[in-house]
Amino acid sequence: MSLAANTGPLVERSKREALLQASGMIERSLQAASSELQEAQRTSRSVARRMQLEDALAALDRHAATVRSEFPRRLLAGIDAILHATPPDEAPRKAPGGSSMLALLDEGEVSRFVEASRLQQNAMPLVERTLSQLDSLMSSALGLPEVRADRNPFRPEILCGALMEVLQDLPESDDVRSLWVRYLSTPFAGEMRALYEALVEMLEAQGVEEARYRVRLTAGGAAPHGAASRTTGAGGEAGPGPTGGGFGGVAPGGRGSPGGAGPAGASQADAGRAARGETAAGRGFVPRVHELSRSSPAVEAAVVHDFLYQPQWFETYDEPLPEGYYEAVEAEQARLAQQAEPAYDDSMRAFELERLRAQDVVERSPRAVRVDAALAPAQWGELASAQARTRARMQLKARAQRISQVLGLDAVRLLLEQVAGDGRVLAPVREAFVALEPALLRLALDQPRFFAEDAHPARVLMEAVAQRSFKYNDEFAPEFEQFMAPLRGAVRKLAQAAEVSAEDFRTQHEALETGWKAADEGGEAARAQVLNSMQFAQERQALADRVALDFSLRPDLVGVPAVVADFLYQDWSLVIAHAQLTHPGTGSRLDPGGYLAVVSDLLWSVNREQAIKQPARLFEVVPGLLGTLRRGLEMLGKEPAETQSFFDVLMHYHDPVLRLRRVRSAQDVEASGHERARSLLDALPSVRSDVLTERPVPRKAEQPWLARIEREAAGFADVEPVEETGASGLGEETGDGAPSSVSGLSPVAAAPDLTESATPGASGGAAAAGAAAGGAEDDLAARVRAEVARMRVGDWVDLYVHKSWRRAQLSWTSDNGSLFMFVSQGGRAHGMTRRTCEKLLRQRHLRPVDMDPVVDRALRELARAGAARRAGNPAPHVAG
Repeated sequence: MSLAANTGPLVERSKREALLQASGMIERSLQAASSELQEAQRTSRSVARRMQLEDALAALDRHAATVRSEFPRRLLAGIDAILHATPPDEAPRKAPGGSSMLALLDEGEVSRFVEASRLQQNAMPLVERTLSQLDSLMSSALGLPEVRADRNPFRPEILCGALMEVLQDLPESDDVRSLWVRYLSTPFAGEMRALYEALVEMLEAQGVEEARYRVRLTAGGAAPHGAASRTTGAGGEAGPGPTGGGFGGVAPGGRGSPGGAGPAGASQADAGRAARGETAAGRGFVPRVHELSRSSPAVEAAVVHDFLYQPQWFETYDEPLPEGYYEAVEAEQARLAQQAEPAYDDSMRAFELERLRAQDVVERSPRAVRVDAALAPAQWGELASAQARTRARMQLKARAQRISQVLGLDAVRLLLEQVAGDGRVLAPVREAFVALEPALLRLALDQPRFFAEDAHPARVLMEAVAQRSFKYNDEFAPEFEQFMAPLRGAVRKLAQAAEVSAEDFRTQHEALETGWKAADEGGEAARAQVLNSMQFAQERQALADRVALDFSLRPDLVGVPAVVADFLYQDWSLVIAHAQLTHPGTGSRLDPGGYLAVVSDLLWSVNREQAIKQPARLFEVVPGLLGTLRRGLEMLGKEPAETQSFFDVLMHYHDPVLRLRRVRSAQDVEASGHERARSLLDALPSVRSDVLTERPVPRKAEQPWLARIEREAAGFADVEPVEETGASGLGEETGDGAPSSVSGLSPVAAAPDLTESATPGASGGAAAAGAAAGGAEDDLAARVRAEVARMRVGDWVDLYVHKSWRRAQLSWTSDNGSLFMFVSQGGRAHGMTRRTCEKLLRQRHLRPVDMDPVVDRALRELARAGAARRAGNPAPHVAG
């Protein structure tokens, strides 16, 4: 009998309420996810990460209307499927499925299953309490004598499944959908909880009483708490729990009791589980004795991730260690004591370092660093021994009293394996993290889950060191050794301390930050000076644009030569802006230097009709006019050669009138020689084509103007790109040792030369090849422009300057993104225009550095392993 036969008015009313709220809950969820994506994009220090976030945000905005309209329809279909489904205890037995069937699915289907599981898992901690109450009330509303969570048509997998169906139908990549799920999960869970609370309130107001849970043991013991609600599918068929750690079951569709209580015989089942290293609560998979007692982590990364981030299973992991654990630890320690540690090969290390030193900085392959390998004794002393670090781990395992402490120790080792394999970080820094392991282990014994806390001092210290290390790209550079020396000292203090606390990590972090600040002071003064100069140039240009706009409104601008108008807009507006900004005491409304007042004389002097009437005034005005113009341009920093052409044109307009000096006096000219004056003035060039007949509109400058001395101080002469000769040269060497393609961007392939083997149809093939090359070049250009647009102040890049690679940080960009200034070691500035920046990217003379947080990336690898395990795939090895 289907549920449809038992569906009463309260269930139908609940369905209408859910559908009524569906549009609003998805709308608010999309808005919250969009805001979070924007914030993540703004704060991310990784260029690659920002590109991914921007793509996901644009796609989410593009498909928002579709998601809003489709979600209620899919939700209705899911609810009706449950209400009309055959209950699982009445359905015929199906072929084995669940996680074992995932082996038959393609990669895309597995990915979608993983995302759906992730969405549901993230929602469960927020809705579990309200969901339990709704399960009970809905079972009563359906007329069931006991709680049947699998018959609740509003359970999380129905709502999450409806949302995932909508997202999966959209034409986007799995990476984009993964980001959507990540940023939708929290707001969507909050909306589900609000919906559940509304349904509970409505049912209770109608007098519905909660049904009771009924627990019964099966052959395997008690099921994980909440397993049924998390793992049953749309058709009601129960599947394995999310961690694969279920050891029994409850009454069909029911939930295990929180304490695993049951009828007589439960204690015997509990004893059997304890002997196997399992727990009665069963809320998460608990490793067995042989896995917990190993010197190298035998616990799957998925379990460690759940231990750190799944609060519903904390009680399980905080239980006492199983029987036989300490004996297994002693046996492991005895085995380790019999192993001899191989001698460290200094000669091999020296050979490897010399080989790397001879390579180009950006072409070096990352040097391998492993947590189970020895470090250089000369640098790390007793911390260099891999066996010593392993013995320290086993000694702490012998002191552990609870499962959570052992998992905390294994979490440290797994995360350090990830960090040690992160090739973005220079090898000496990764070695420092490996040497820090004893201190992190002692901390984990007291605070097993400290790595899950973003603001924990130990995690903050590691991330601060990693981010600071991005300032360097050469482990052999003297300045990098100056960075490493105090870091090694801090690591030794922490690792050699008998007891360590979070405060000890904070103290060492503050000491390192103080040293870093002192080391930066030498270059900060030069950097600040250049930044102030660039900021001043931008403010000057903005004010000059406003002055030029005021010029365009002058009525006396009509009738003057176009070259004079251009001079006012482009050069003289900068002079006036510079004078006003450098004389703040006088106020911008005044006219320091008289540079604004001279504009009227300039416009009058080049107006033919006005100058012909008062030649005597021109004699008086021109000397002072020319002196003021030259003085203003010199103050601005204009080179004489830059403005000489303007003065030549100006003289061309003044000269015919000035020839009237041959007349004995201006008075005689005006009294008896007016026609002579006009004949001289007729010698002026024809102005019909270059005199303005209407008031022009000035164009806003694309980038701030810089004087020669300002350009030199900002390093604009350092980074001139090699001229490109065509598409075929983009994949070749540029002649200075740097390959000419962009990291992460496909270079344009050289078009094949078909002239020697011309055959009928060859011209068509050449045309097709040329079209393909042209399309690839357009695609490359678009990617380069997008890469430049995503650059943010604070990003690090490798910059090829004067035949060497320098690690530089983007320290300033103009407001419109037309100018960039990078600063490298010692406060050395490297300025460039947007066009230059794009060329350098194409030629791979500028390479953005991936600054994605190191610890976060390691934790994401654990999450990836956990998702794969929940999907039924073997947990991947997550070591670097």
